[in-house]
Amino acid sequence: MSTISTGPTVMLEVLDNAVDTVAAAQPGCTLTSSNFGFRIRSQTPLRFLRSGGGAETLDVTVAPEPRSRPATPPLVEWTFRGPDREVRCTLYQIQRAFELWASDMGAYHIDPTVGRIEMPESDDALMREQRMWGVPAALCCMHRGDLPLHAAAVEIESRAVVIAAPGRHGKTTLALAFQRHGYRVLTEDLACCSVASVPRLLPGPPLLRVRPDVYYGHPTAGTHMVEARRNRVYLGVNDDRKGDGAPVPIAALVFLRHSRDGIALKPVPATAAIPDLWALSFRLPTAGGRAQAFGQLTRLAGTCPIWNLYRPARLDSLDATVARLVDLCVR
Repeated sequence: MSTISTGPTVMLEVLDNAVDTVAAAQPGCTLTSSNFGFRIRSQTPLRFLRSGGGAETLDVTVAPEPRSRPATPPLVEWTFRGPDREVRCTLYQIQRAFELWASDMGAYHIDPTVGRIEMPESDDALMREQRMWGVPAALCCMHRGDLPLHAAAVEIESRAVVIAAPGRHGKTTLALAFQRHGYRVLTEDLACCSVASVPRLLPGPPLLRVRPDVYYGHPTAGTHMVEARRNRVYLGVNDDRKGDGAPVPIAALVFLRHSRDGIALKPVPATAAIPDLWALSFRLPTAGGRAQAFGQLTRLAGTCPIWNLYRPARLDSLDATVARLVDLCVR
């Protein structure tokens, strides 16, 4: 089995790119809105939220004025290619809180202990929301004891199939194919997994970021076009297809693999899955952070069926790939 490799800084980069959301002109959110298992409370308009199903409250606010960069050494720094230019990110830990600084956006203050994320003022609502649902949300999930993974997830027969792979491996394109076939997309790129007892997936923002070449000039059934940028089209899921944010039992975790010889599913022993789960899990670069992530992913691997999905990375293989995964859940 080939091991997924994502590079030394990927755990922060991939989650920082995980979910793009946008603000819209609408009233502030109430505690009936949810994402990642949190009841979202915000006076700042947020568009991509599910209705109901949250537990702990997560407050989202906007900073009244720009913050000063902390004088403490950074916890970690990384660079990734943004939609328009290279973005430099720095994460600081300040006692039990965090600050994420992004070169294209400014500072986010995250206090997981009280369930609060403070966003910077910005004219670019799309990128501001992208940052908020990435590293800041993942830090709050981790504090609650959950395991964030770089993965999409879809619902089949009332259970979640987690589709895990690094960026640009086809997770979103496959999730879009499930949406087209009438299945609910639970999350697009950041999967928050509860591993306290029975593994469960906590649905994320109802949004799909798709490449222009798979958009085909019109939204997929059950979605609407929110915004088109140079290298991504942002599709919001319609209200009647979102569902709520209640946890969904995980039926299987699937690693995407490339194949030239058709579609095949092969089971992966728990011990063999650990390196790939480690590569795709979010963790703090501290001894405690690594220990927490390792304990969580070993519990997930020990209680959840794991498969390698070999399939051609071609658009004409999507329908057959969807059918194969559906068969896995209903047989």
